Amino acid sequence: MKRHIVFYAVSFFIGCFSSMCYISNIYIGAVIAASFLYIIFIYEDKIIIIIMLAFFLCGAFRFNSYFNYLPKNEEKIRILDHRENYIVGDIKGRRVLIKGEVEGLLEGLSIAAKGEFKKDINYGKGIIGSYQIYEYKNKKEDLIYKFGDRKRRVIKKLEKNLDKDKLALVMSLCFGDVSLMDNIEKYKLQKLGVIHAISVSGFHISIVYKVIHMILGFKLALIFTLLYVIFTGFKYSTLRAFIMILILSFSDKVYKNYDGISSLATAFLVILFIKPYSFMEMGFSLSFLATLGIILHYNNIKSTLKSVPEKLKDTLSITLSSQIFTLPYIAFTMENFSLGFLLGNIFLMPIFSLIVILGNLSILTIKADLLFSIISYILYCLTYAVQYVSYLLIKICPPISYLGSLEGIYFMIVYFSYIMIKKGVVKFKALPLISFLLIFINTYSLFPSVYFINNEYVNGAVIRYNNECVMVCNYDLEKGKEVIQIKESFNATKVITDIKDSDSIYIKNYETNILFEEDRVSGIKLRKNNKNFLVISEEERDYWYKIIFGRVVKWRY
Repeated sequence: MKRHIVFYAVSFFIGCFSSMCYISNIYIGAVIAASFLYIIFIYEDKIIIIIMLAFFLCGAFRFNSYFNYLPKNEEKIRILDHRENYIVGDIKGRRVLIKGEVEGLLEGLSIAAKGEFKKDINYGKGIIGSYQIYEYKNKKEDLIYKFGDRKRRVIKKLEKNLDKDKLALVMSLCFGDVSLMDNIEKYKLQKLGVIHAISVSGFHISIVYKVIHMILGFKLALIFTLLYVIFTGFKYSTLRAFIMILILSFSDKVYKNYDGISSLATAFLVILFIKPYSFMEMGFSLSFLATLGIILHYNNIKSTLKSVPEKLKDTLSITLSSQIFTLPYIAFTMENFSLGFLLGNIFLMPIFSLIVILGNLSILTIKADLLFSIISYILYCLTYAVQYVSYLLIKICPPISYLGSLEGIYFMIVYFSYIMIKKGVVKFKALPLISFLLIFINTYSLFPSVYFINNEYVNGAVIRYNNECVMVCNYDLEKGKEVIQIKESFNATKVITDIKDSDSIYIKNYETNILFEEDRVSGIKLRKNNKNFLVISEEERDYWYKIIFGRVVKWRY
């Protein structure tokens, strides 16, 4: 099947991407653009070449026109996000930080404002600058504002029946609002591999659409799903899911066929046109990469799980296939991965589905006090169940593993080798094994190694030898979460705290002493067979200090 829309979407993306690179480095941007043009011009079909070139130029034009727009002294502004420390508004489809006279501004309001614009571009967040408001009038309470007001009233009413932790979970699952959720709860969900559920995603859209479709039919399901997309603030994943559902619905009615990759490419193109900076945001990339993995590999994984019960087979197939393309991206960006994602998706996601359904029913039943109270009570029970199940799963869940660029490259090599082997190039069978051995040699510490940690949270050192990795540190009790994150980033097998200058610890057959200077770790002394090795902490923090054949040498981290 020829999927020309995929070529067009990629062309538009390269136009945006090369423009962004051109701004940072003129030579890199020019090389990317020239390389892409060379590739498309060797394509045989001249009509396709012309169309791809047109999409490439449109992408470059759209990216530059977005960031080069200069708001006037009088503008209509839509308030997109209102937090304690910042307000984000929309001017002609561009995001700006709102400052000045902001009293009375609520999320969703549309105002006519007088002010002054200061250009200060943040490409990653799509912000073109800040707008200092001197005065505003004509507050327009349209449909978008009414949705925001309804959400605020629902949350206020739920506060009477749910405590803060339970309300935070309902708000994040149903409305995409994570403002009440603290870092500890987020960390638990991250460890269980279900952190994606606390921001409204395609998972939520599919639930809303399916439930309404069963009750009210196809047309009303589309309308209510669109309203839900607006209600939750046009998140990338919800827009992507809605566009794909829309294409699926009409293809069934008109053409009687549906191609998932073409549908995904169309959603990619539409969102990138609306928000040409979106490819730099993690939520956008993870949403599309996970969906691409499901489209390409869901059926293959499901067919290999023949002996697994059907419902569990579906959950496992979706969960595993969604990780295939997101893992390399996570390795290069977030640099950690939870092996507990299977447990979280099997035991928590079904409860999350019920919370999403009931949380959205609470929006419709806000004026029916009795029905709202019943829904609130069920939500209380479900959120309590989530907390209890999470507590049990955390006990058996493996720790979050560190992933770096090496692991990311390895995943890409494995997938590339898989494609080449499927095409019959059998010599690629050895490539994943060779890559694994190289990574193992890099991570397995053949020589004793020391890394010093001196930051605002933790003071200590990591000592690694063979397959043992010990972290020694002193820290305030309030910084426990940071210590856990550092421990897991180094894959430490043991953490020793409250160590003193005279204390000794043993790592394999090395006796190790920690040296202190003004309550800070200043060095590590290692002793073996009457030989002493002294490693002194320096200002540079990006080096391992390795003892290689009796000498202490620096090794780039």
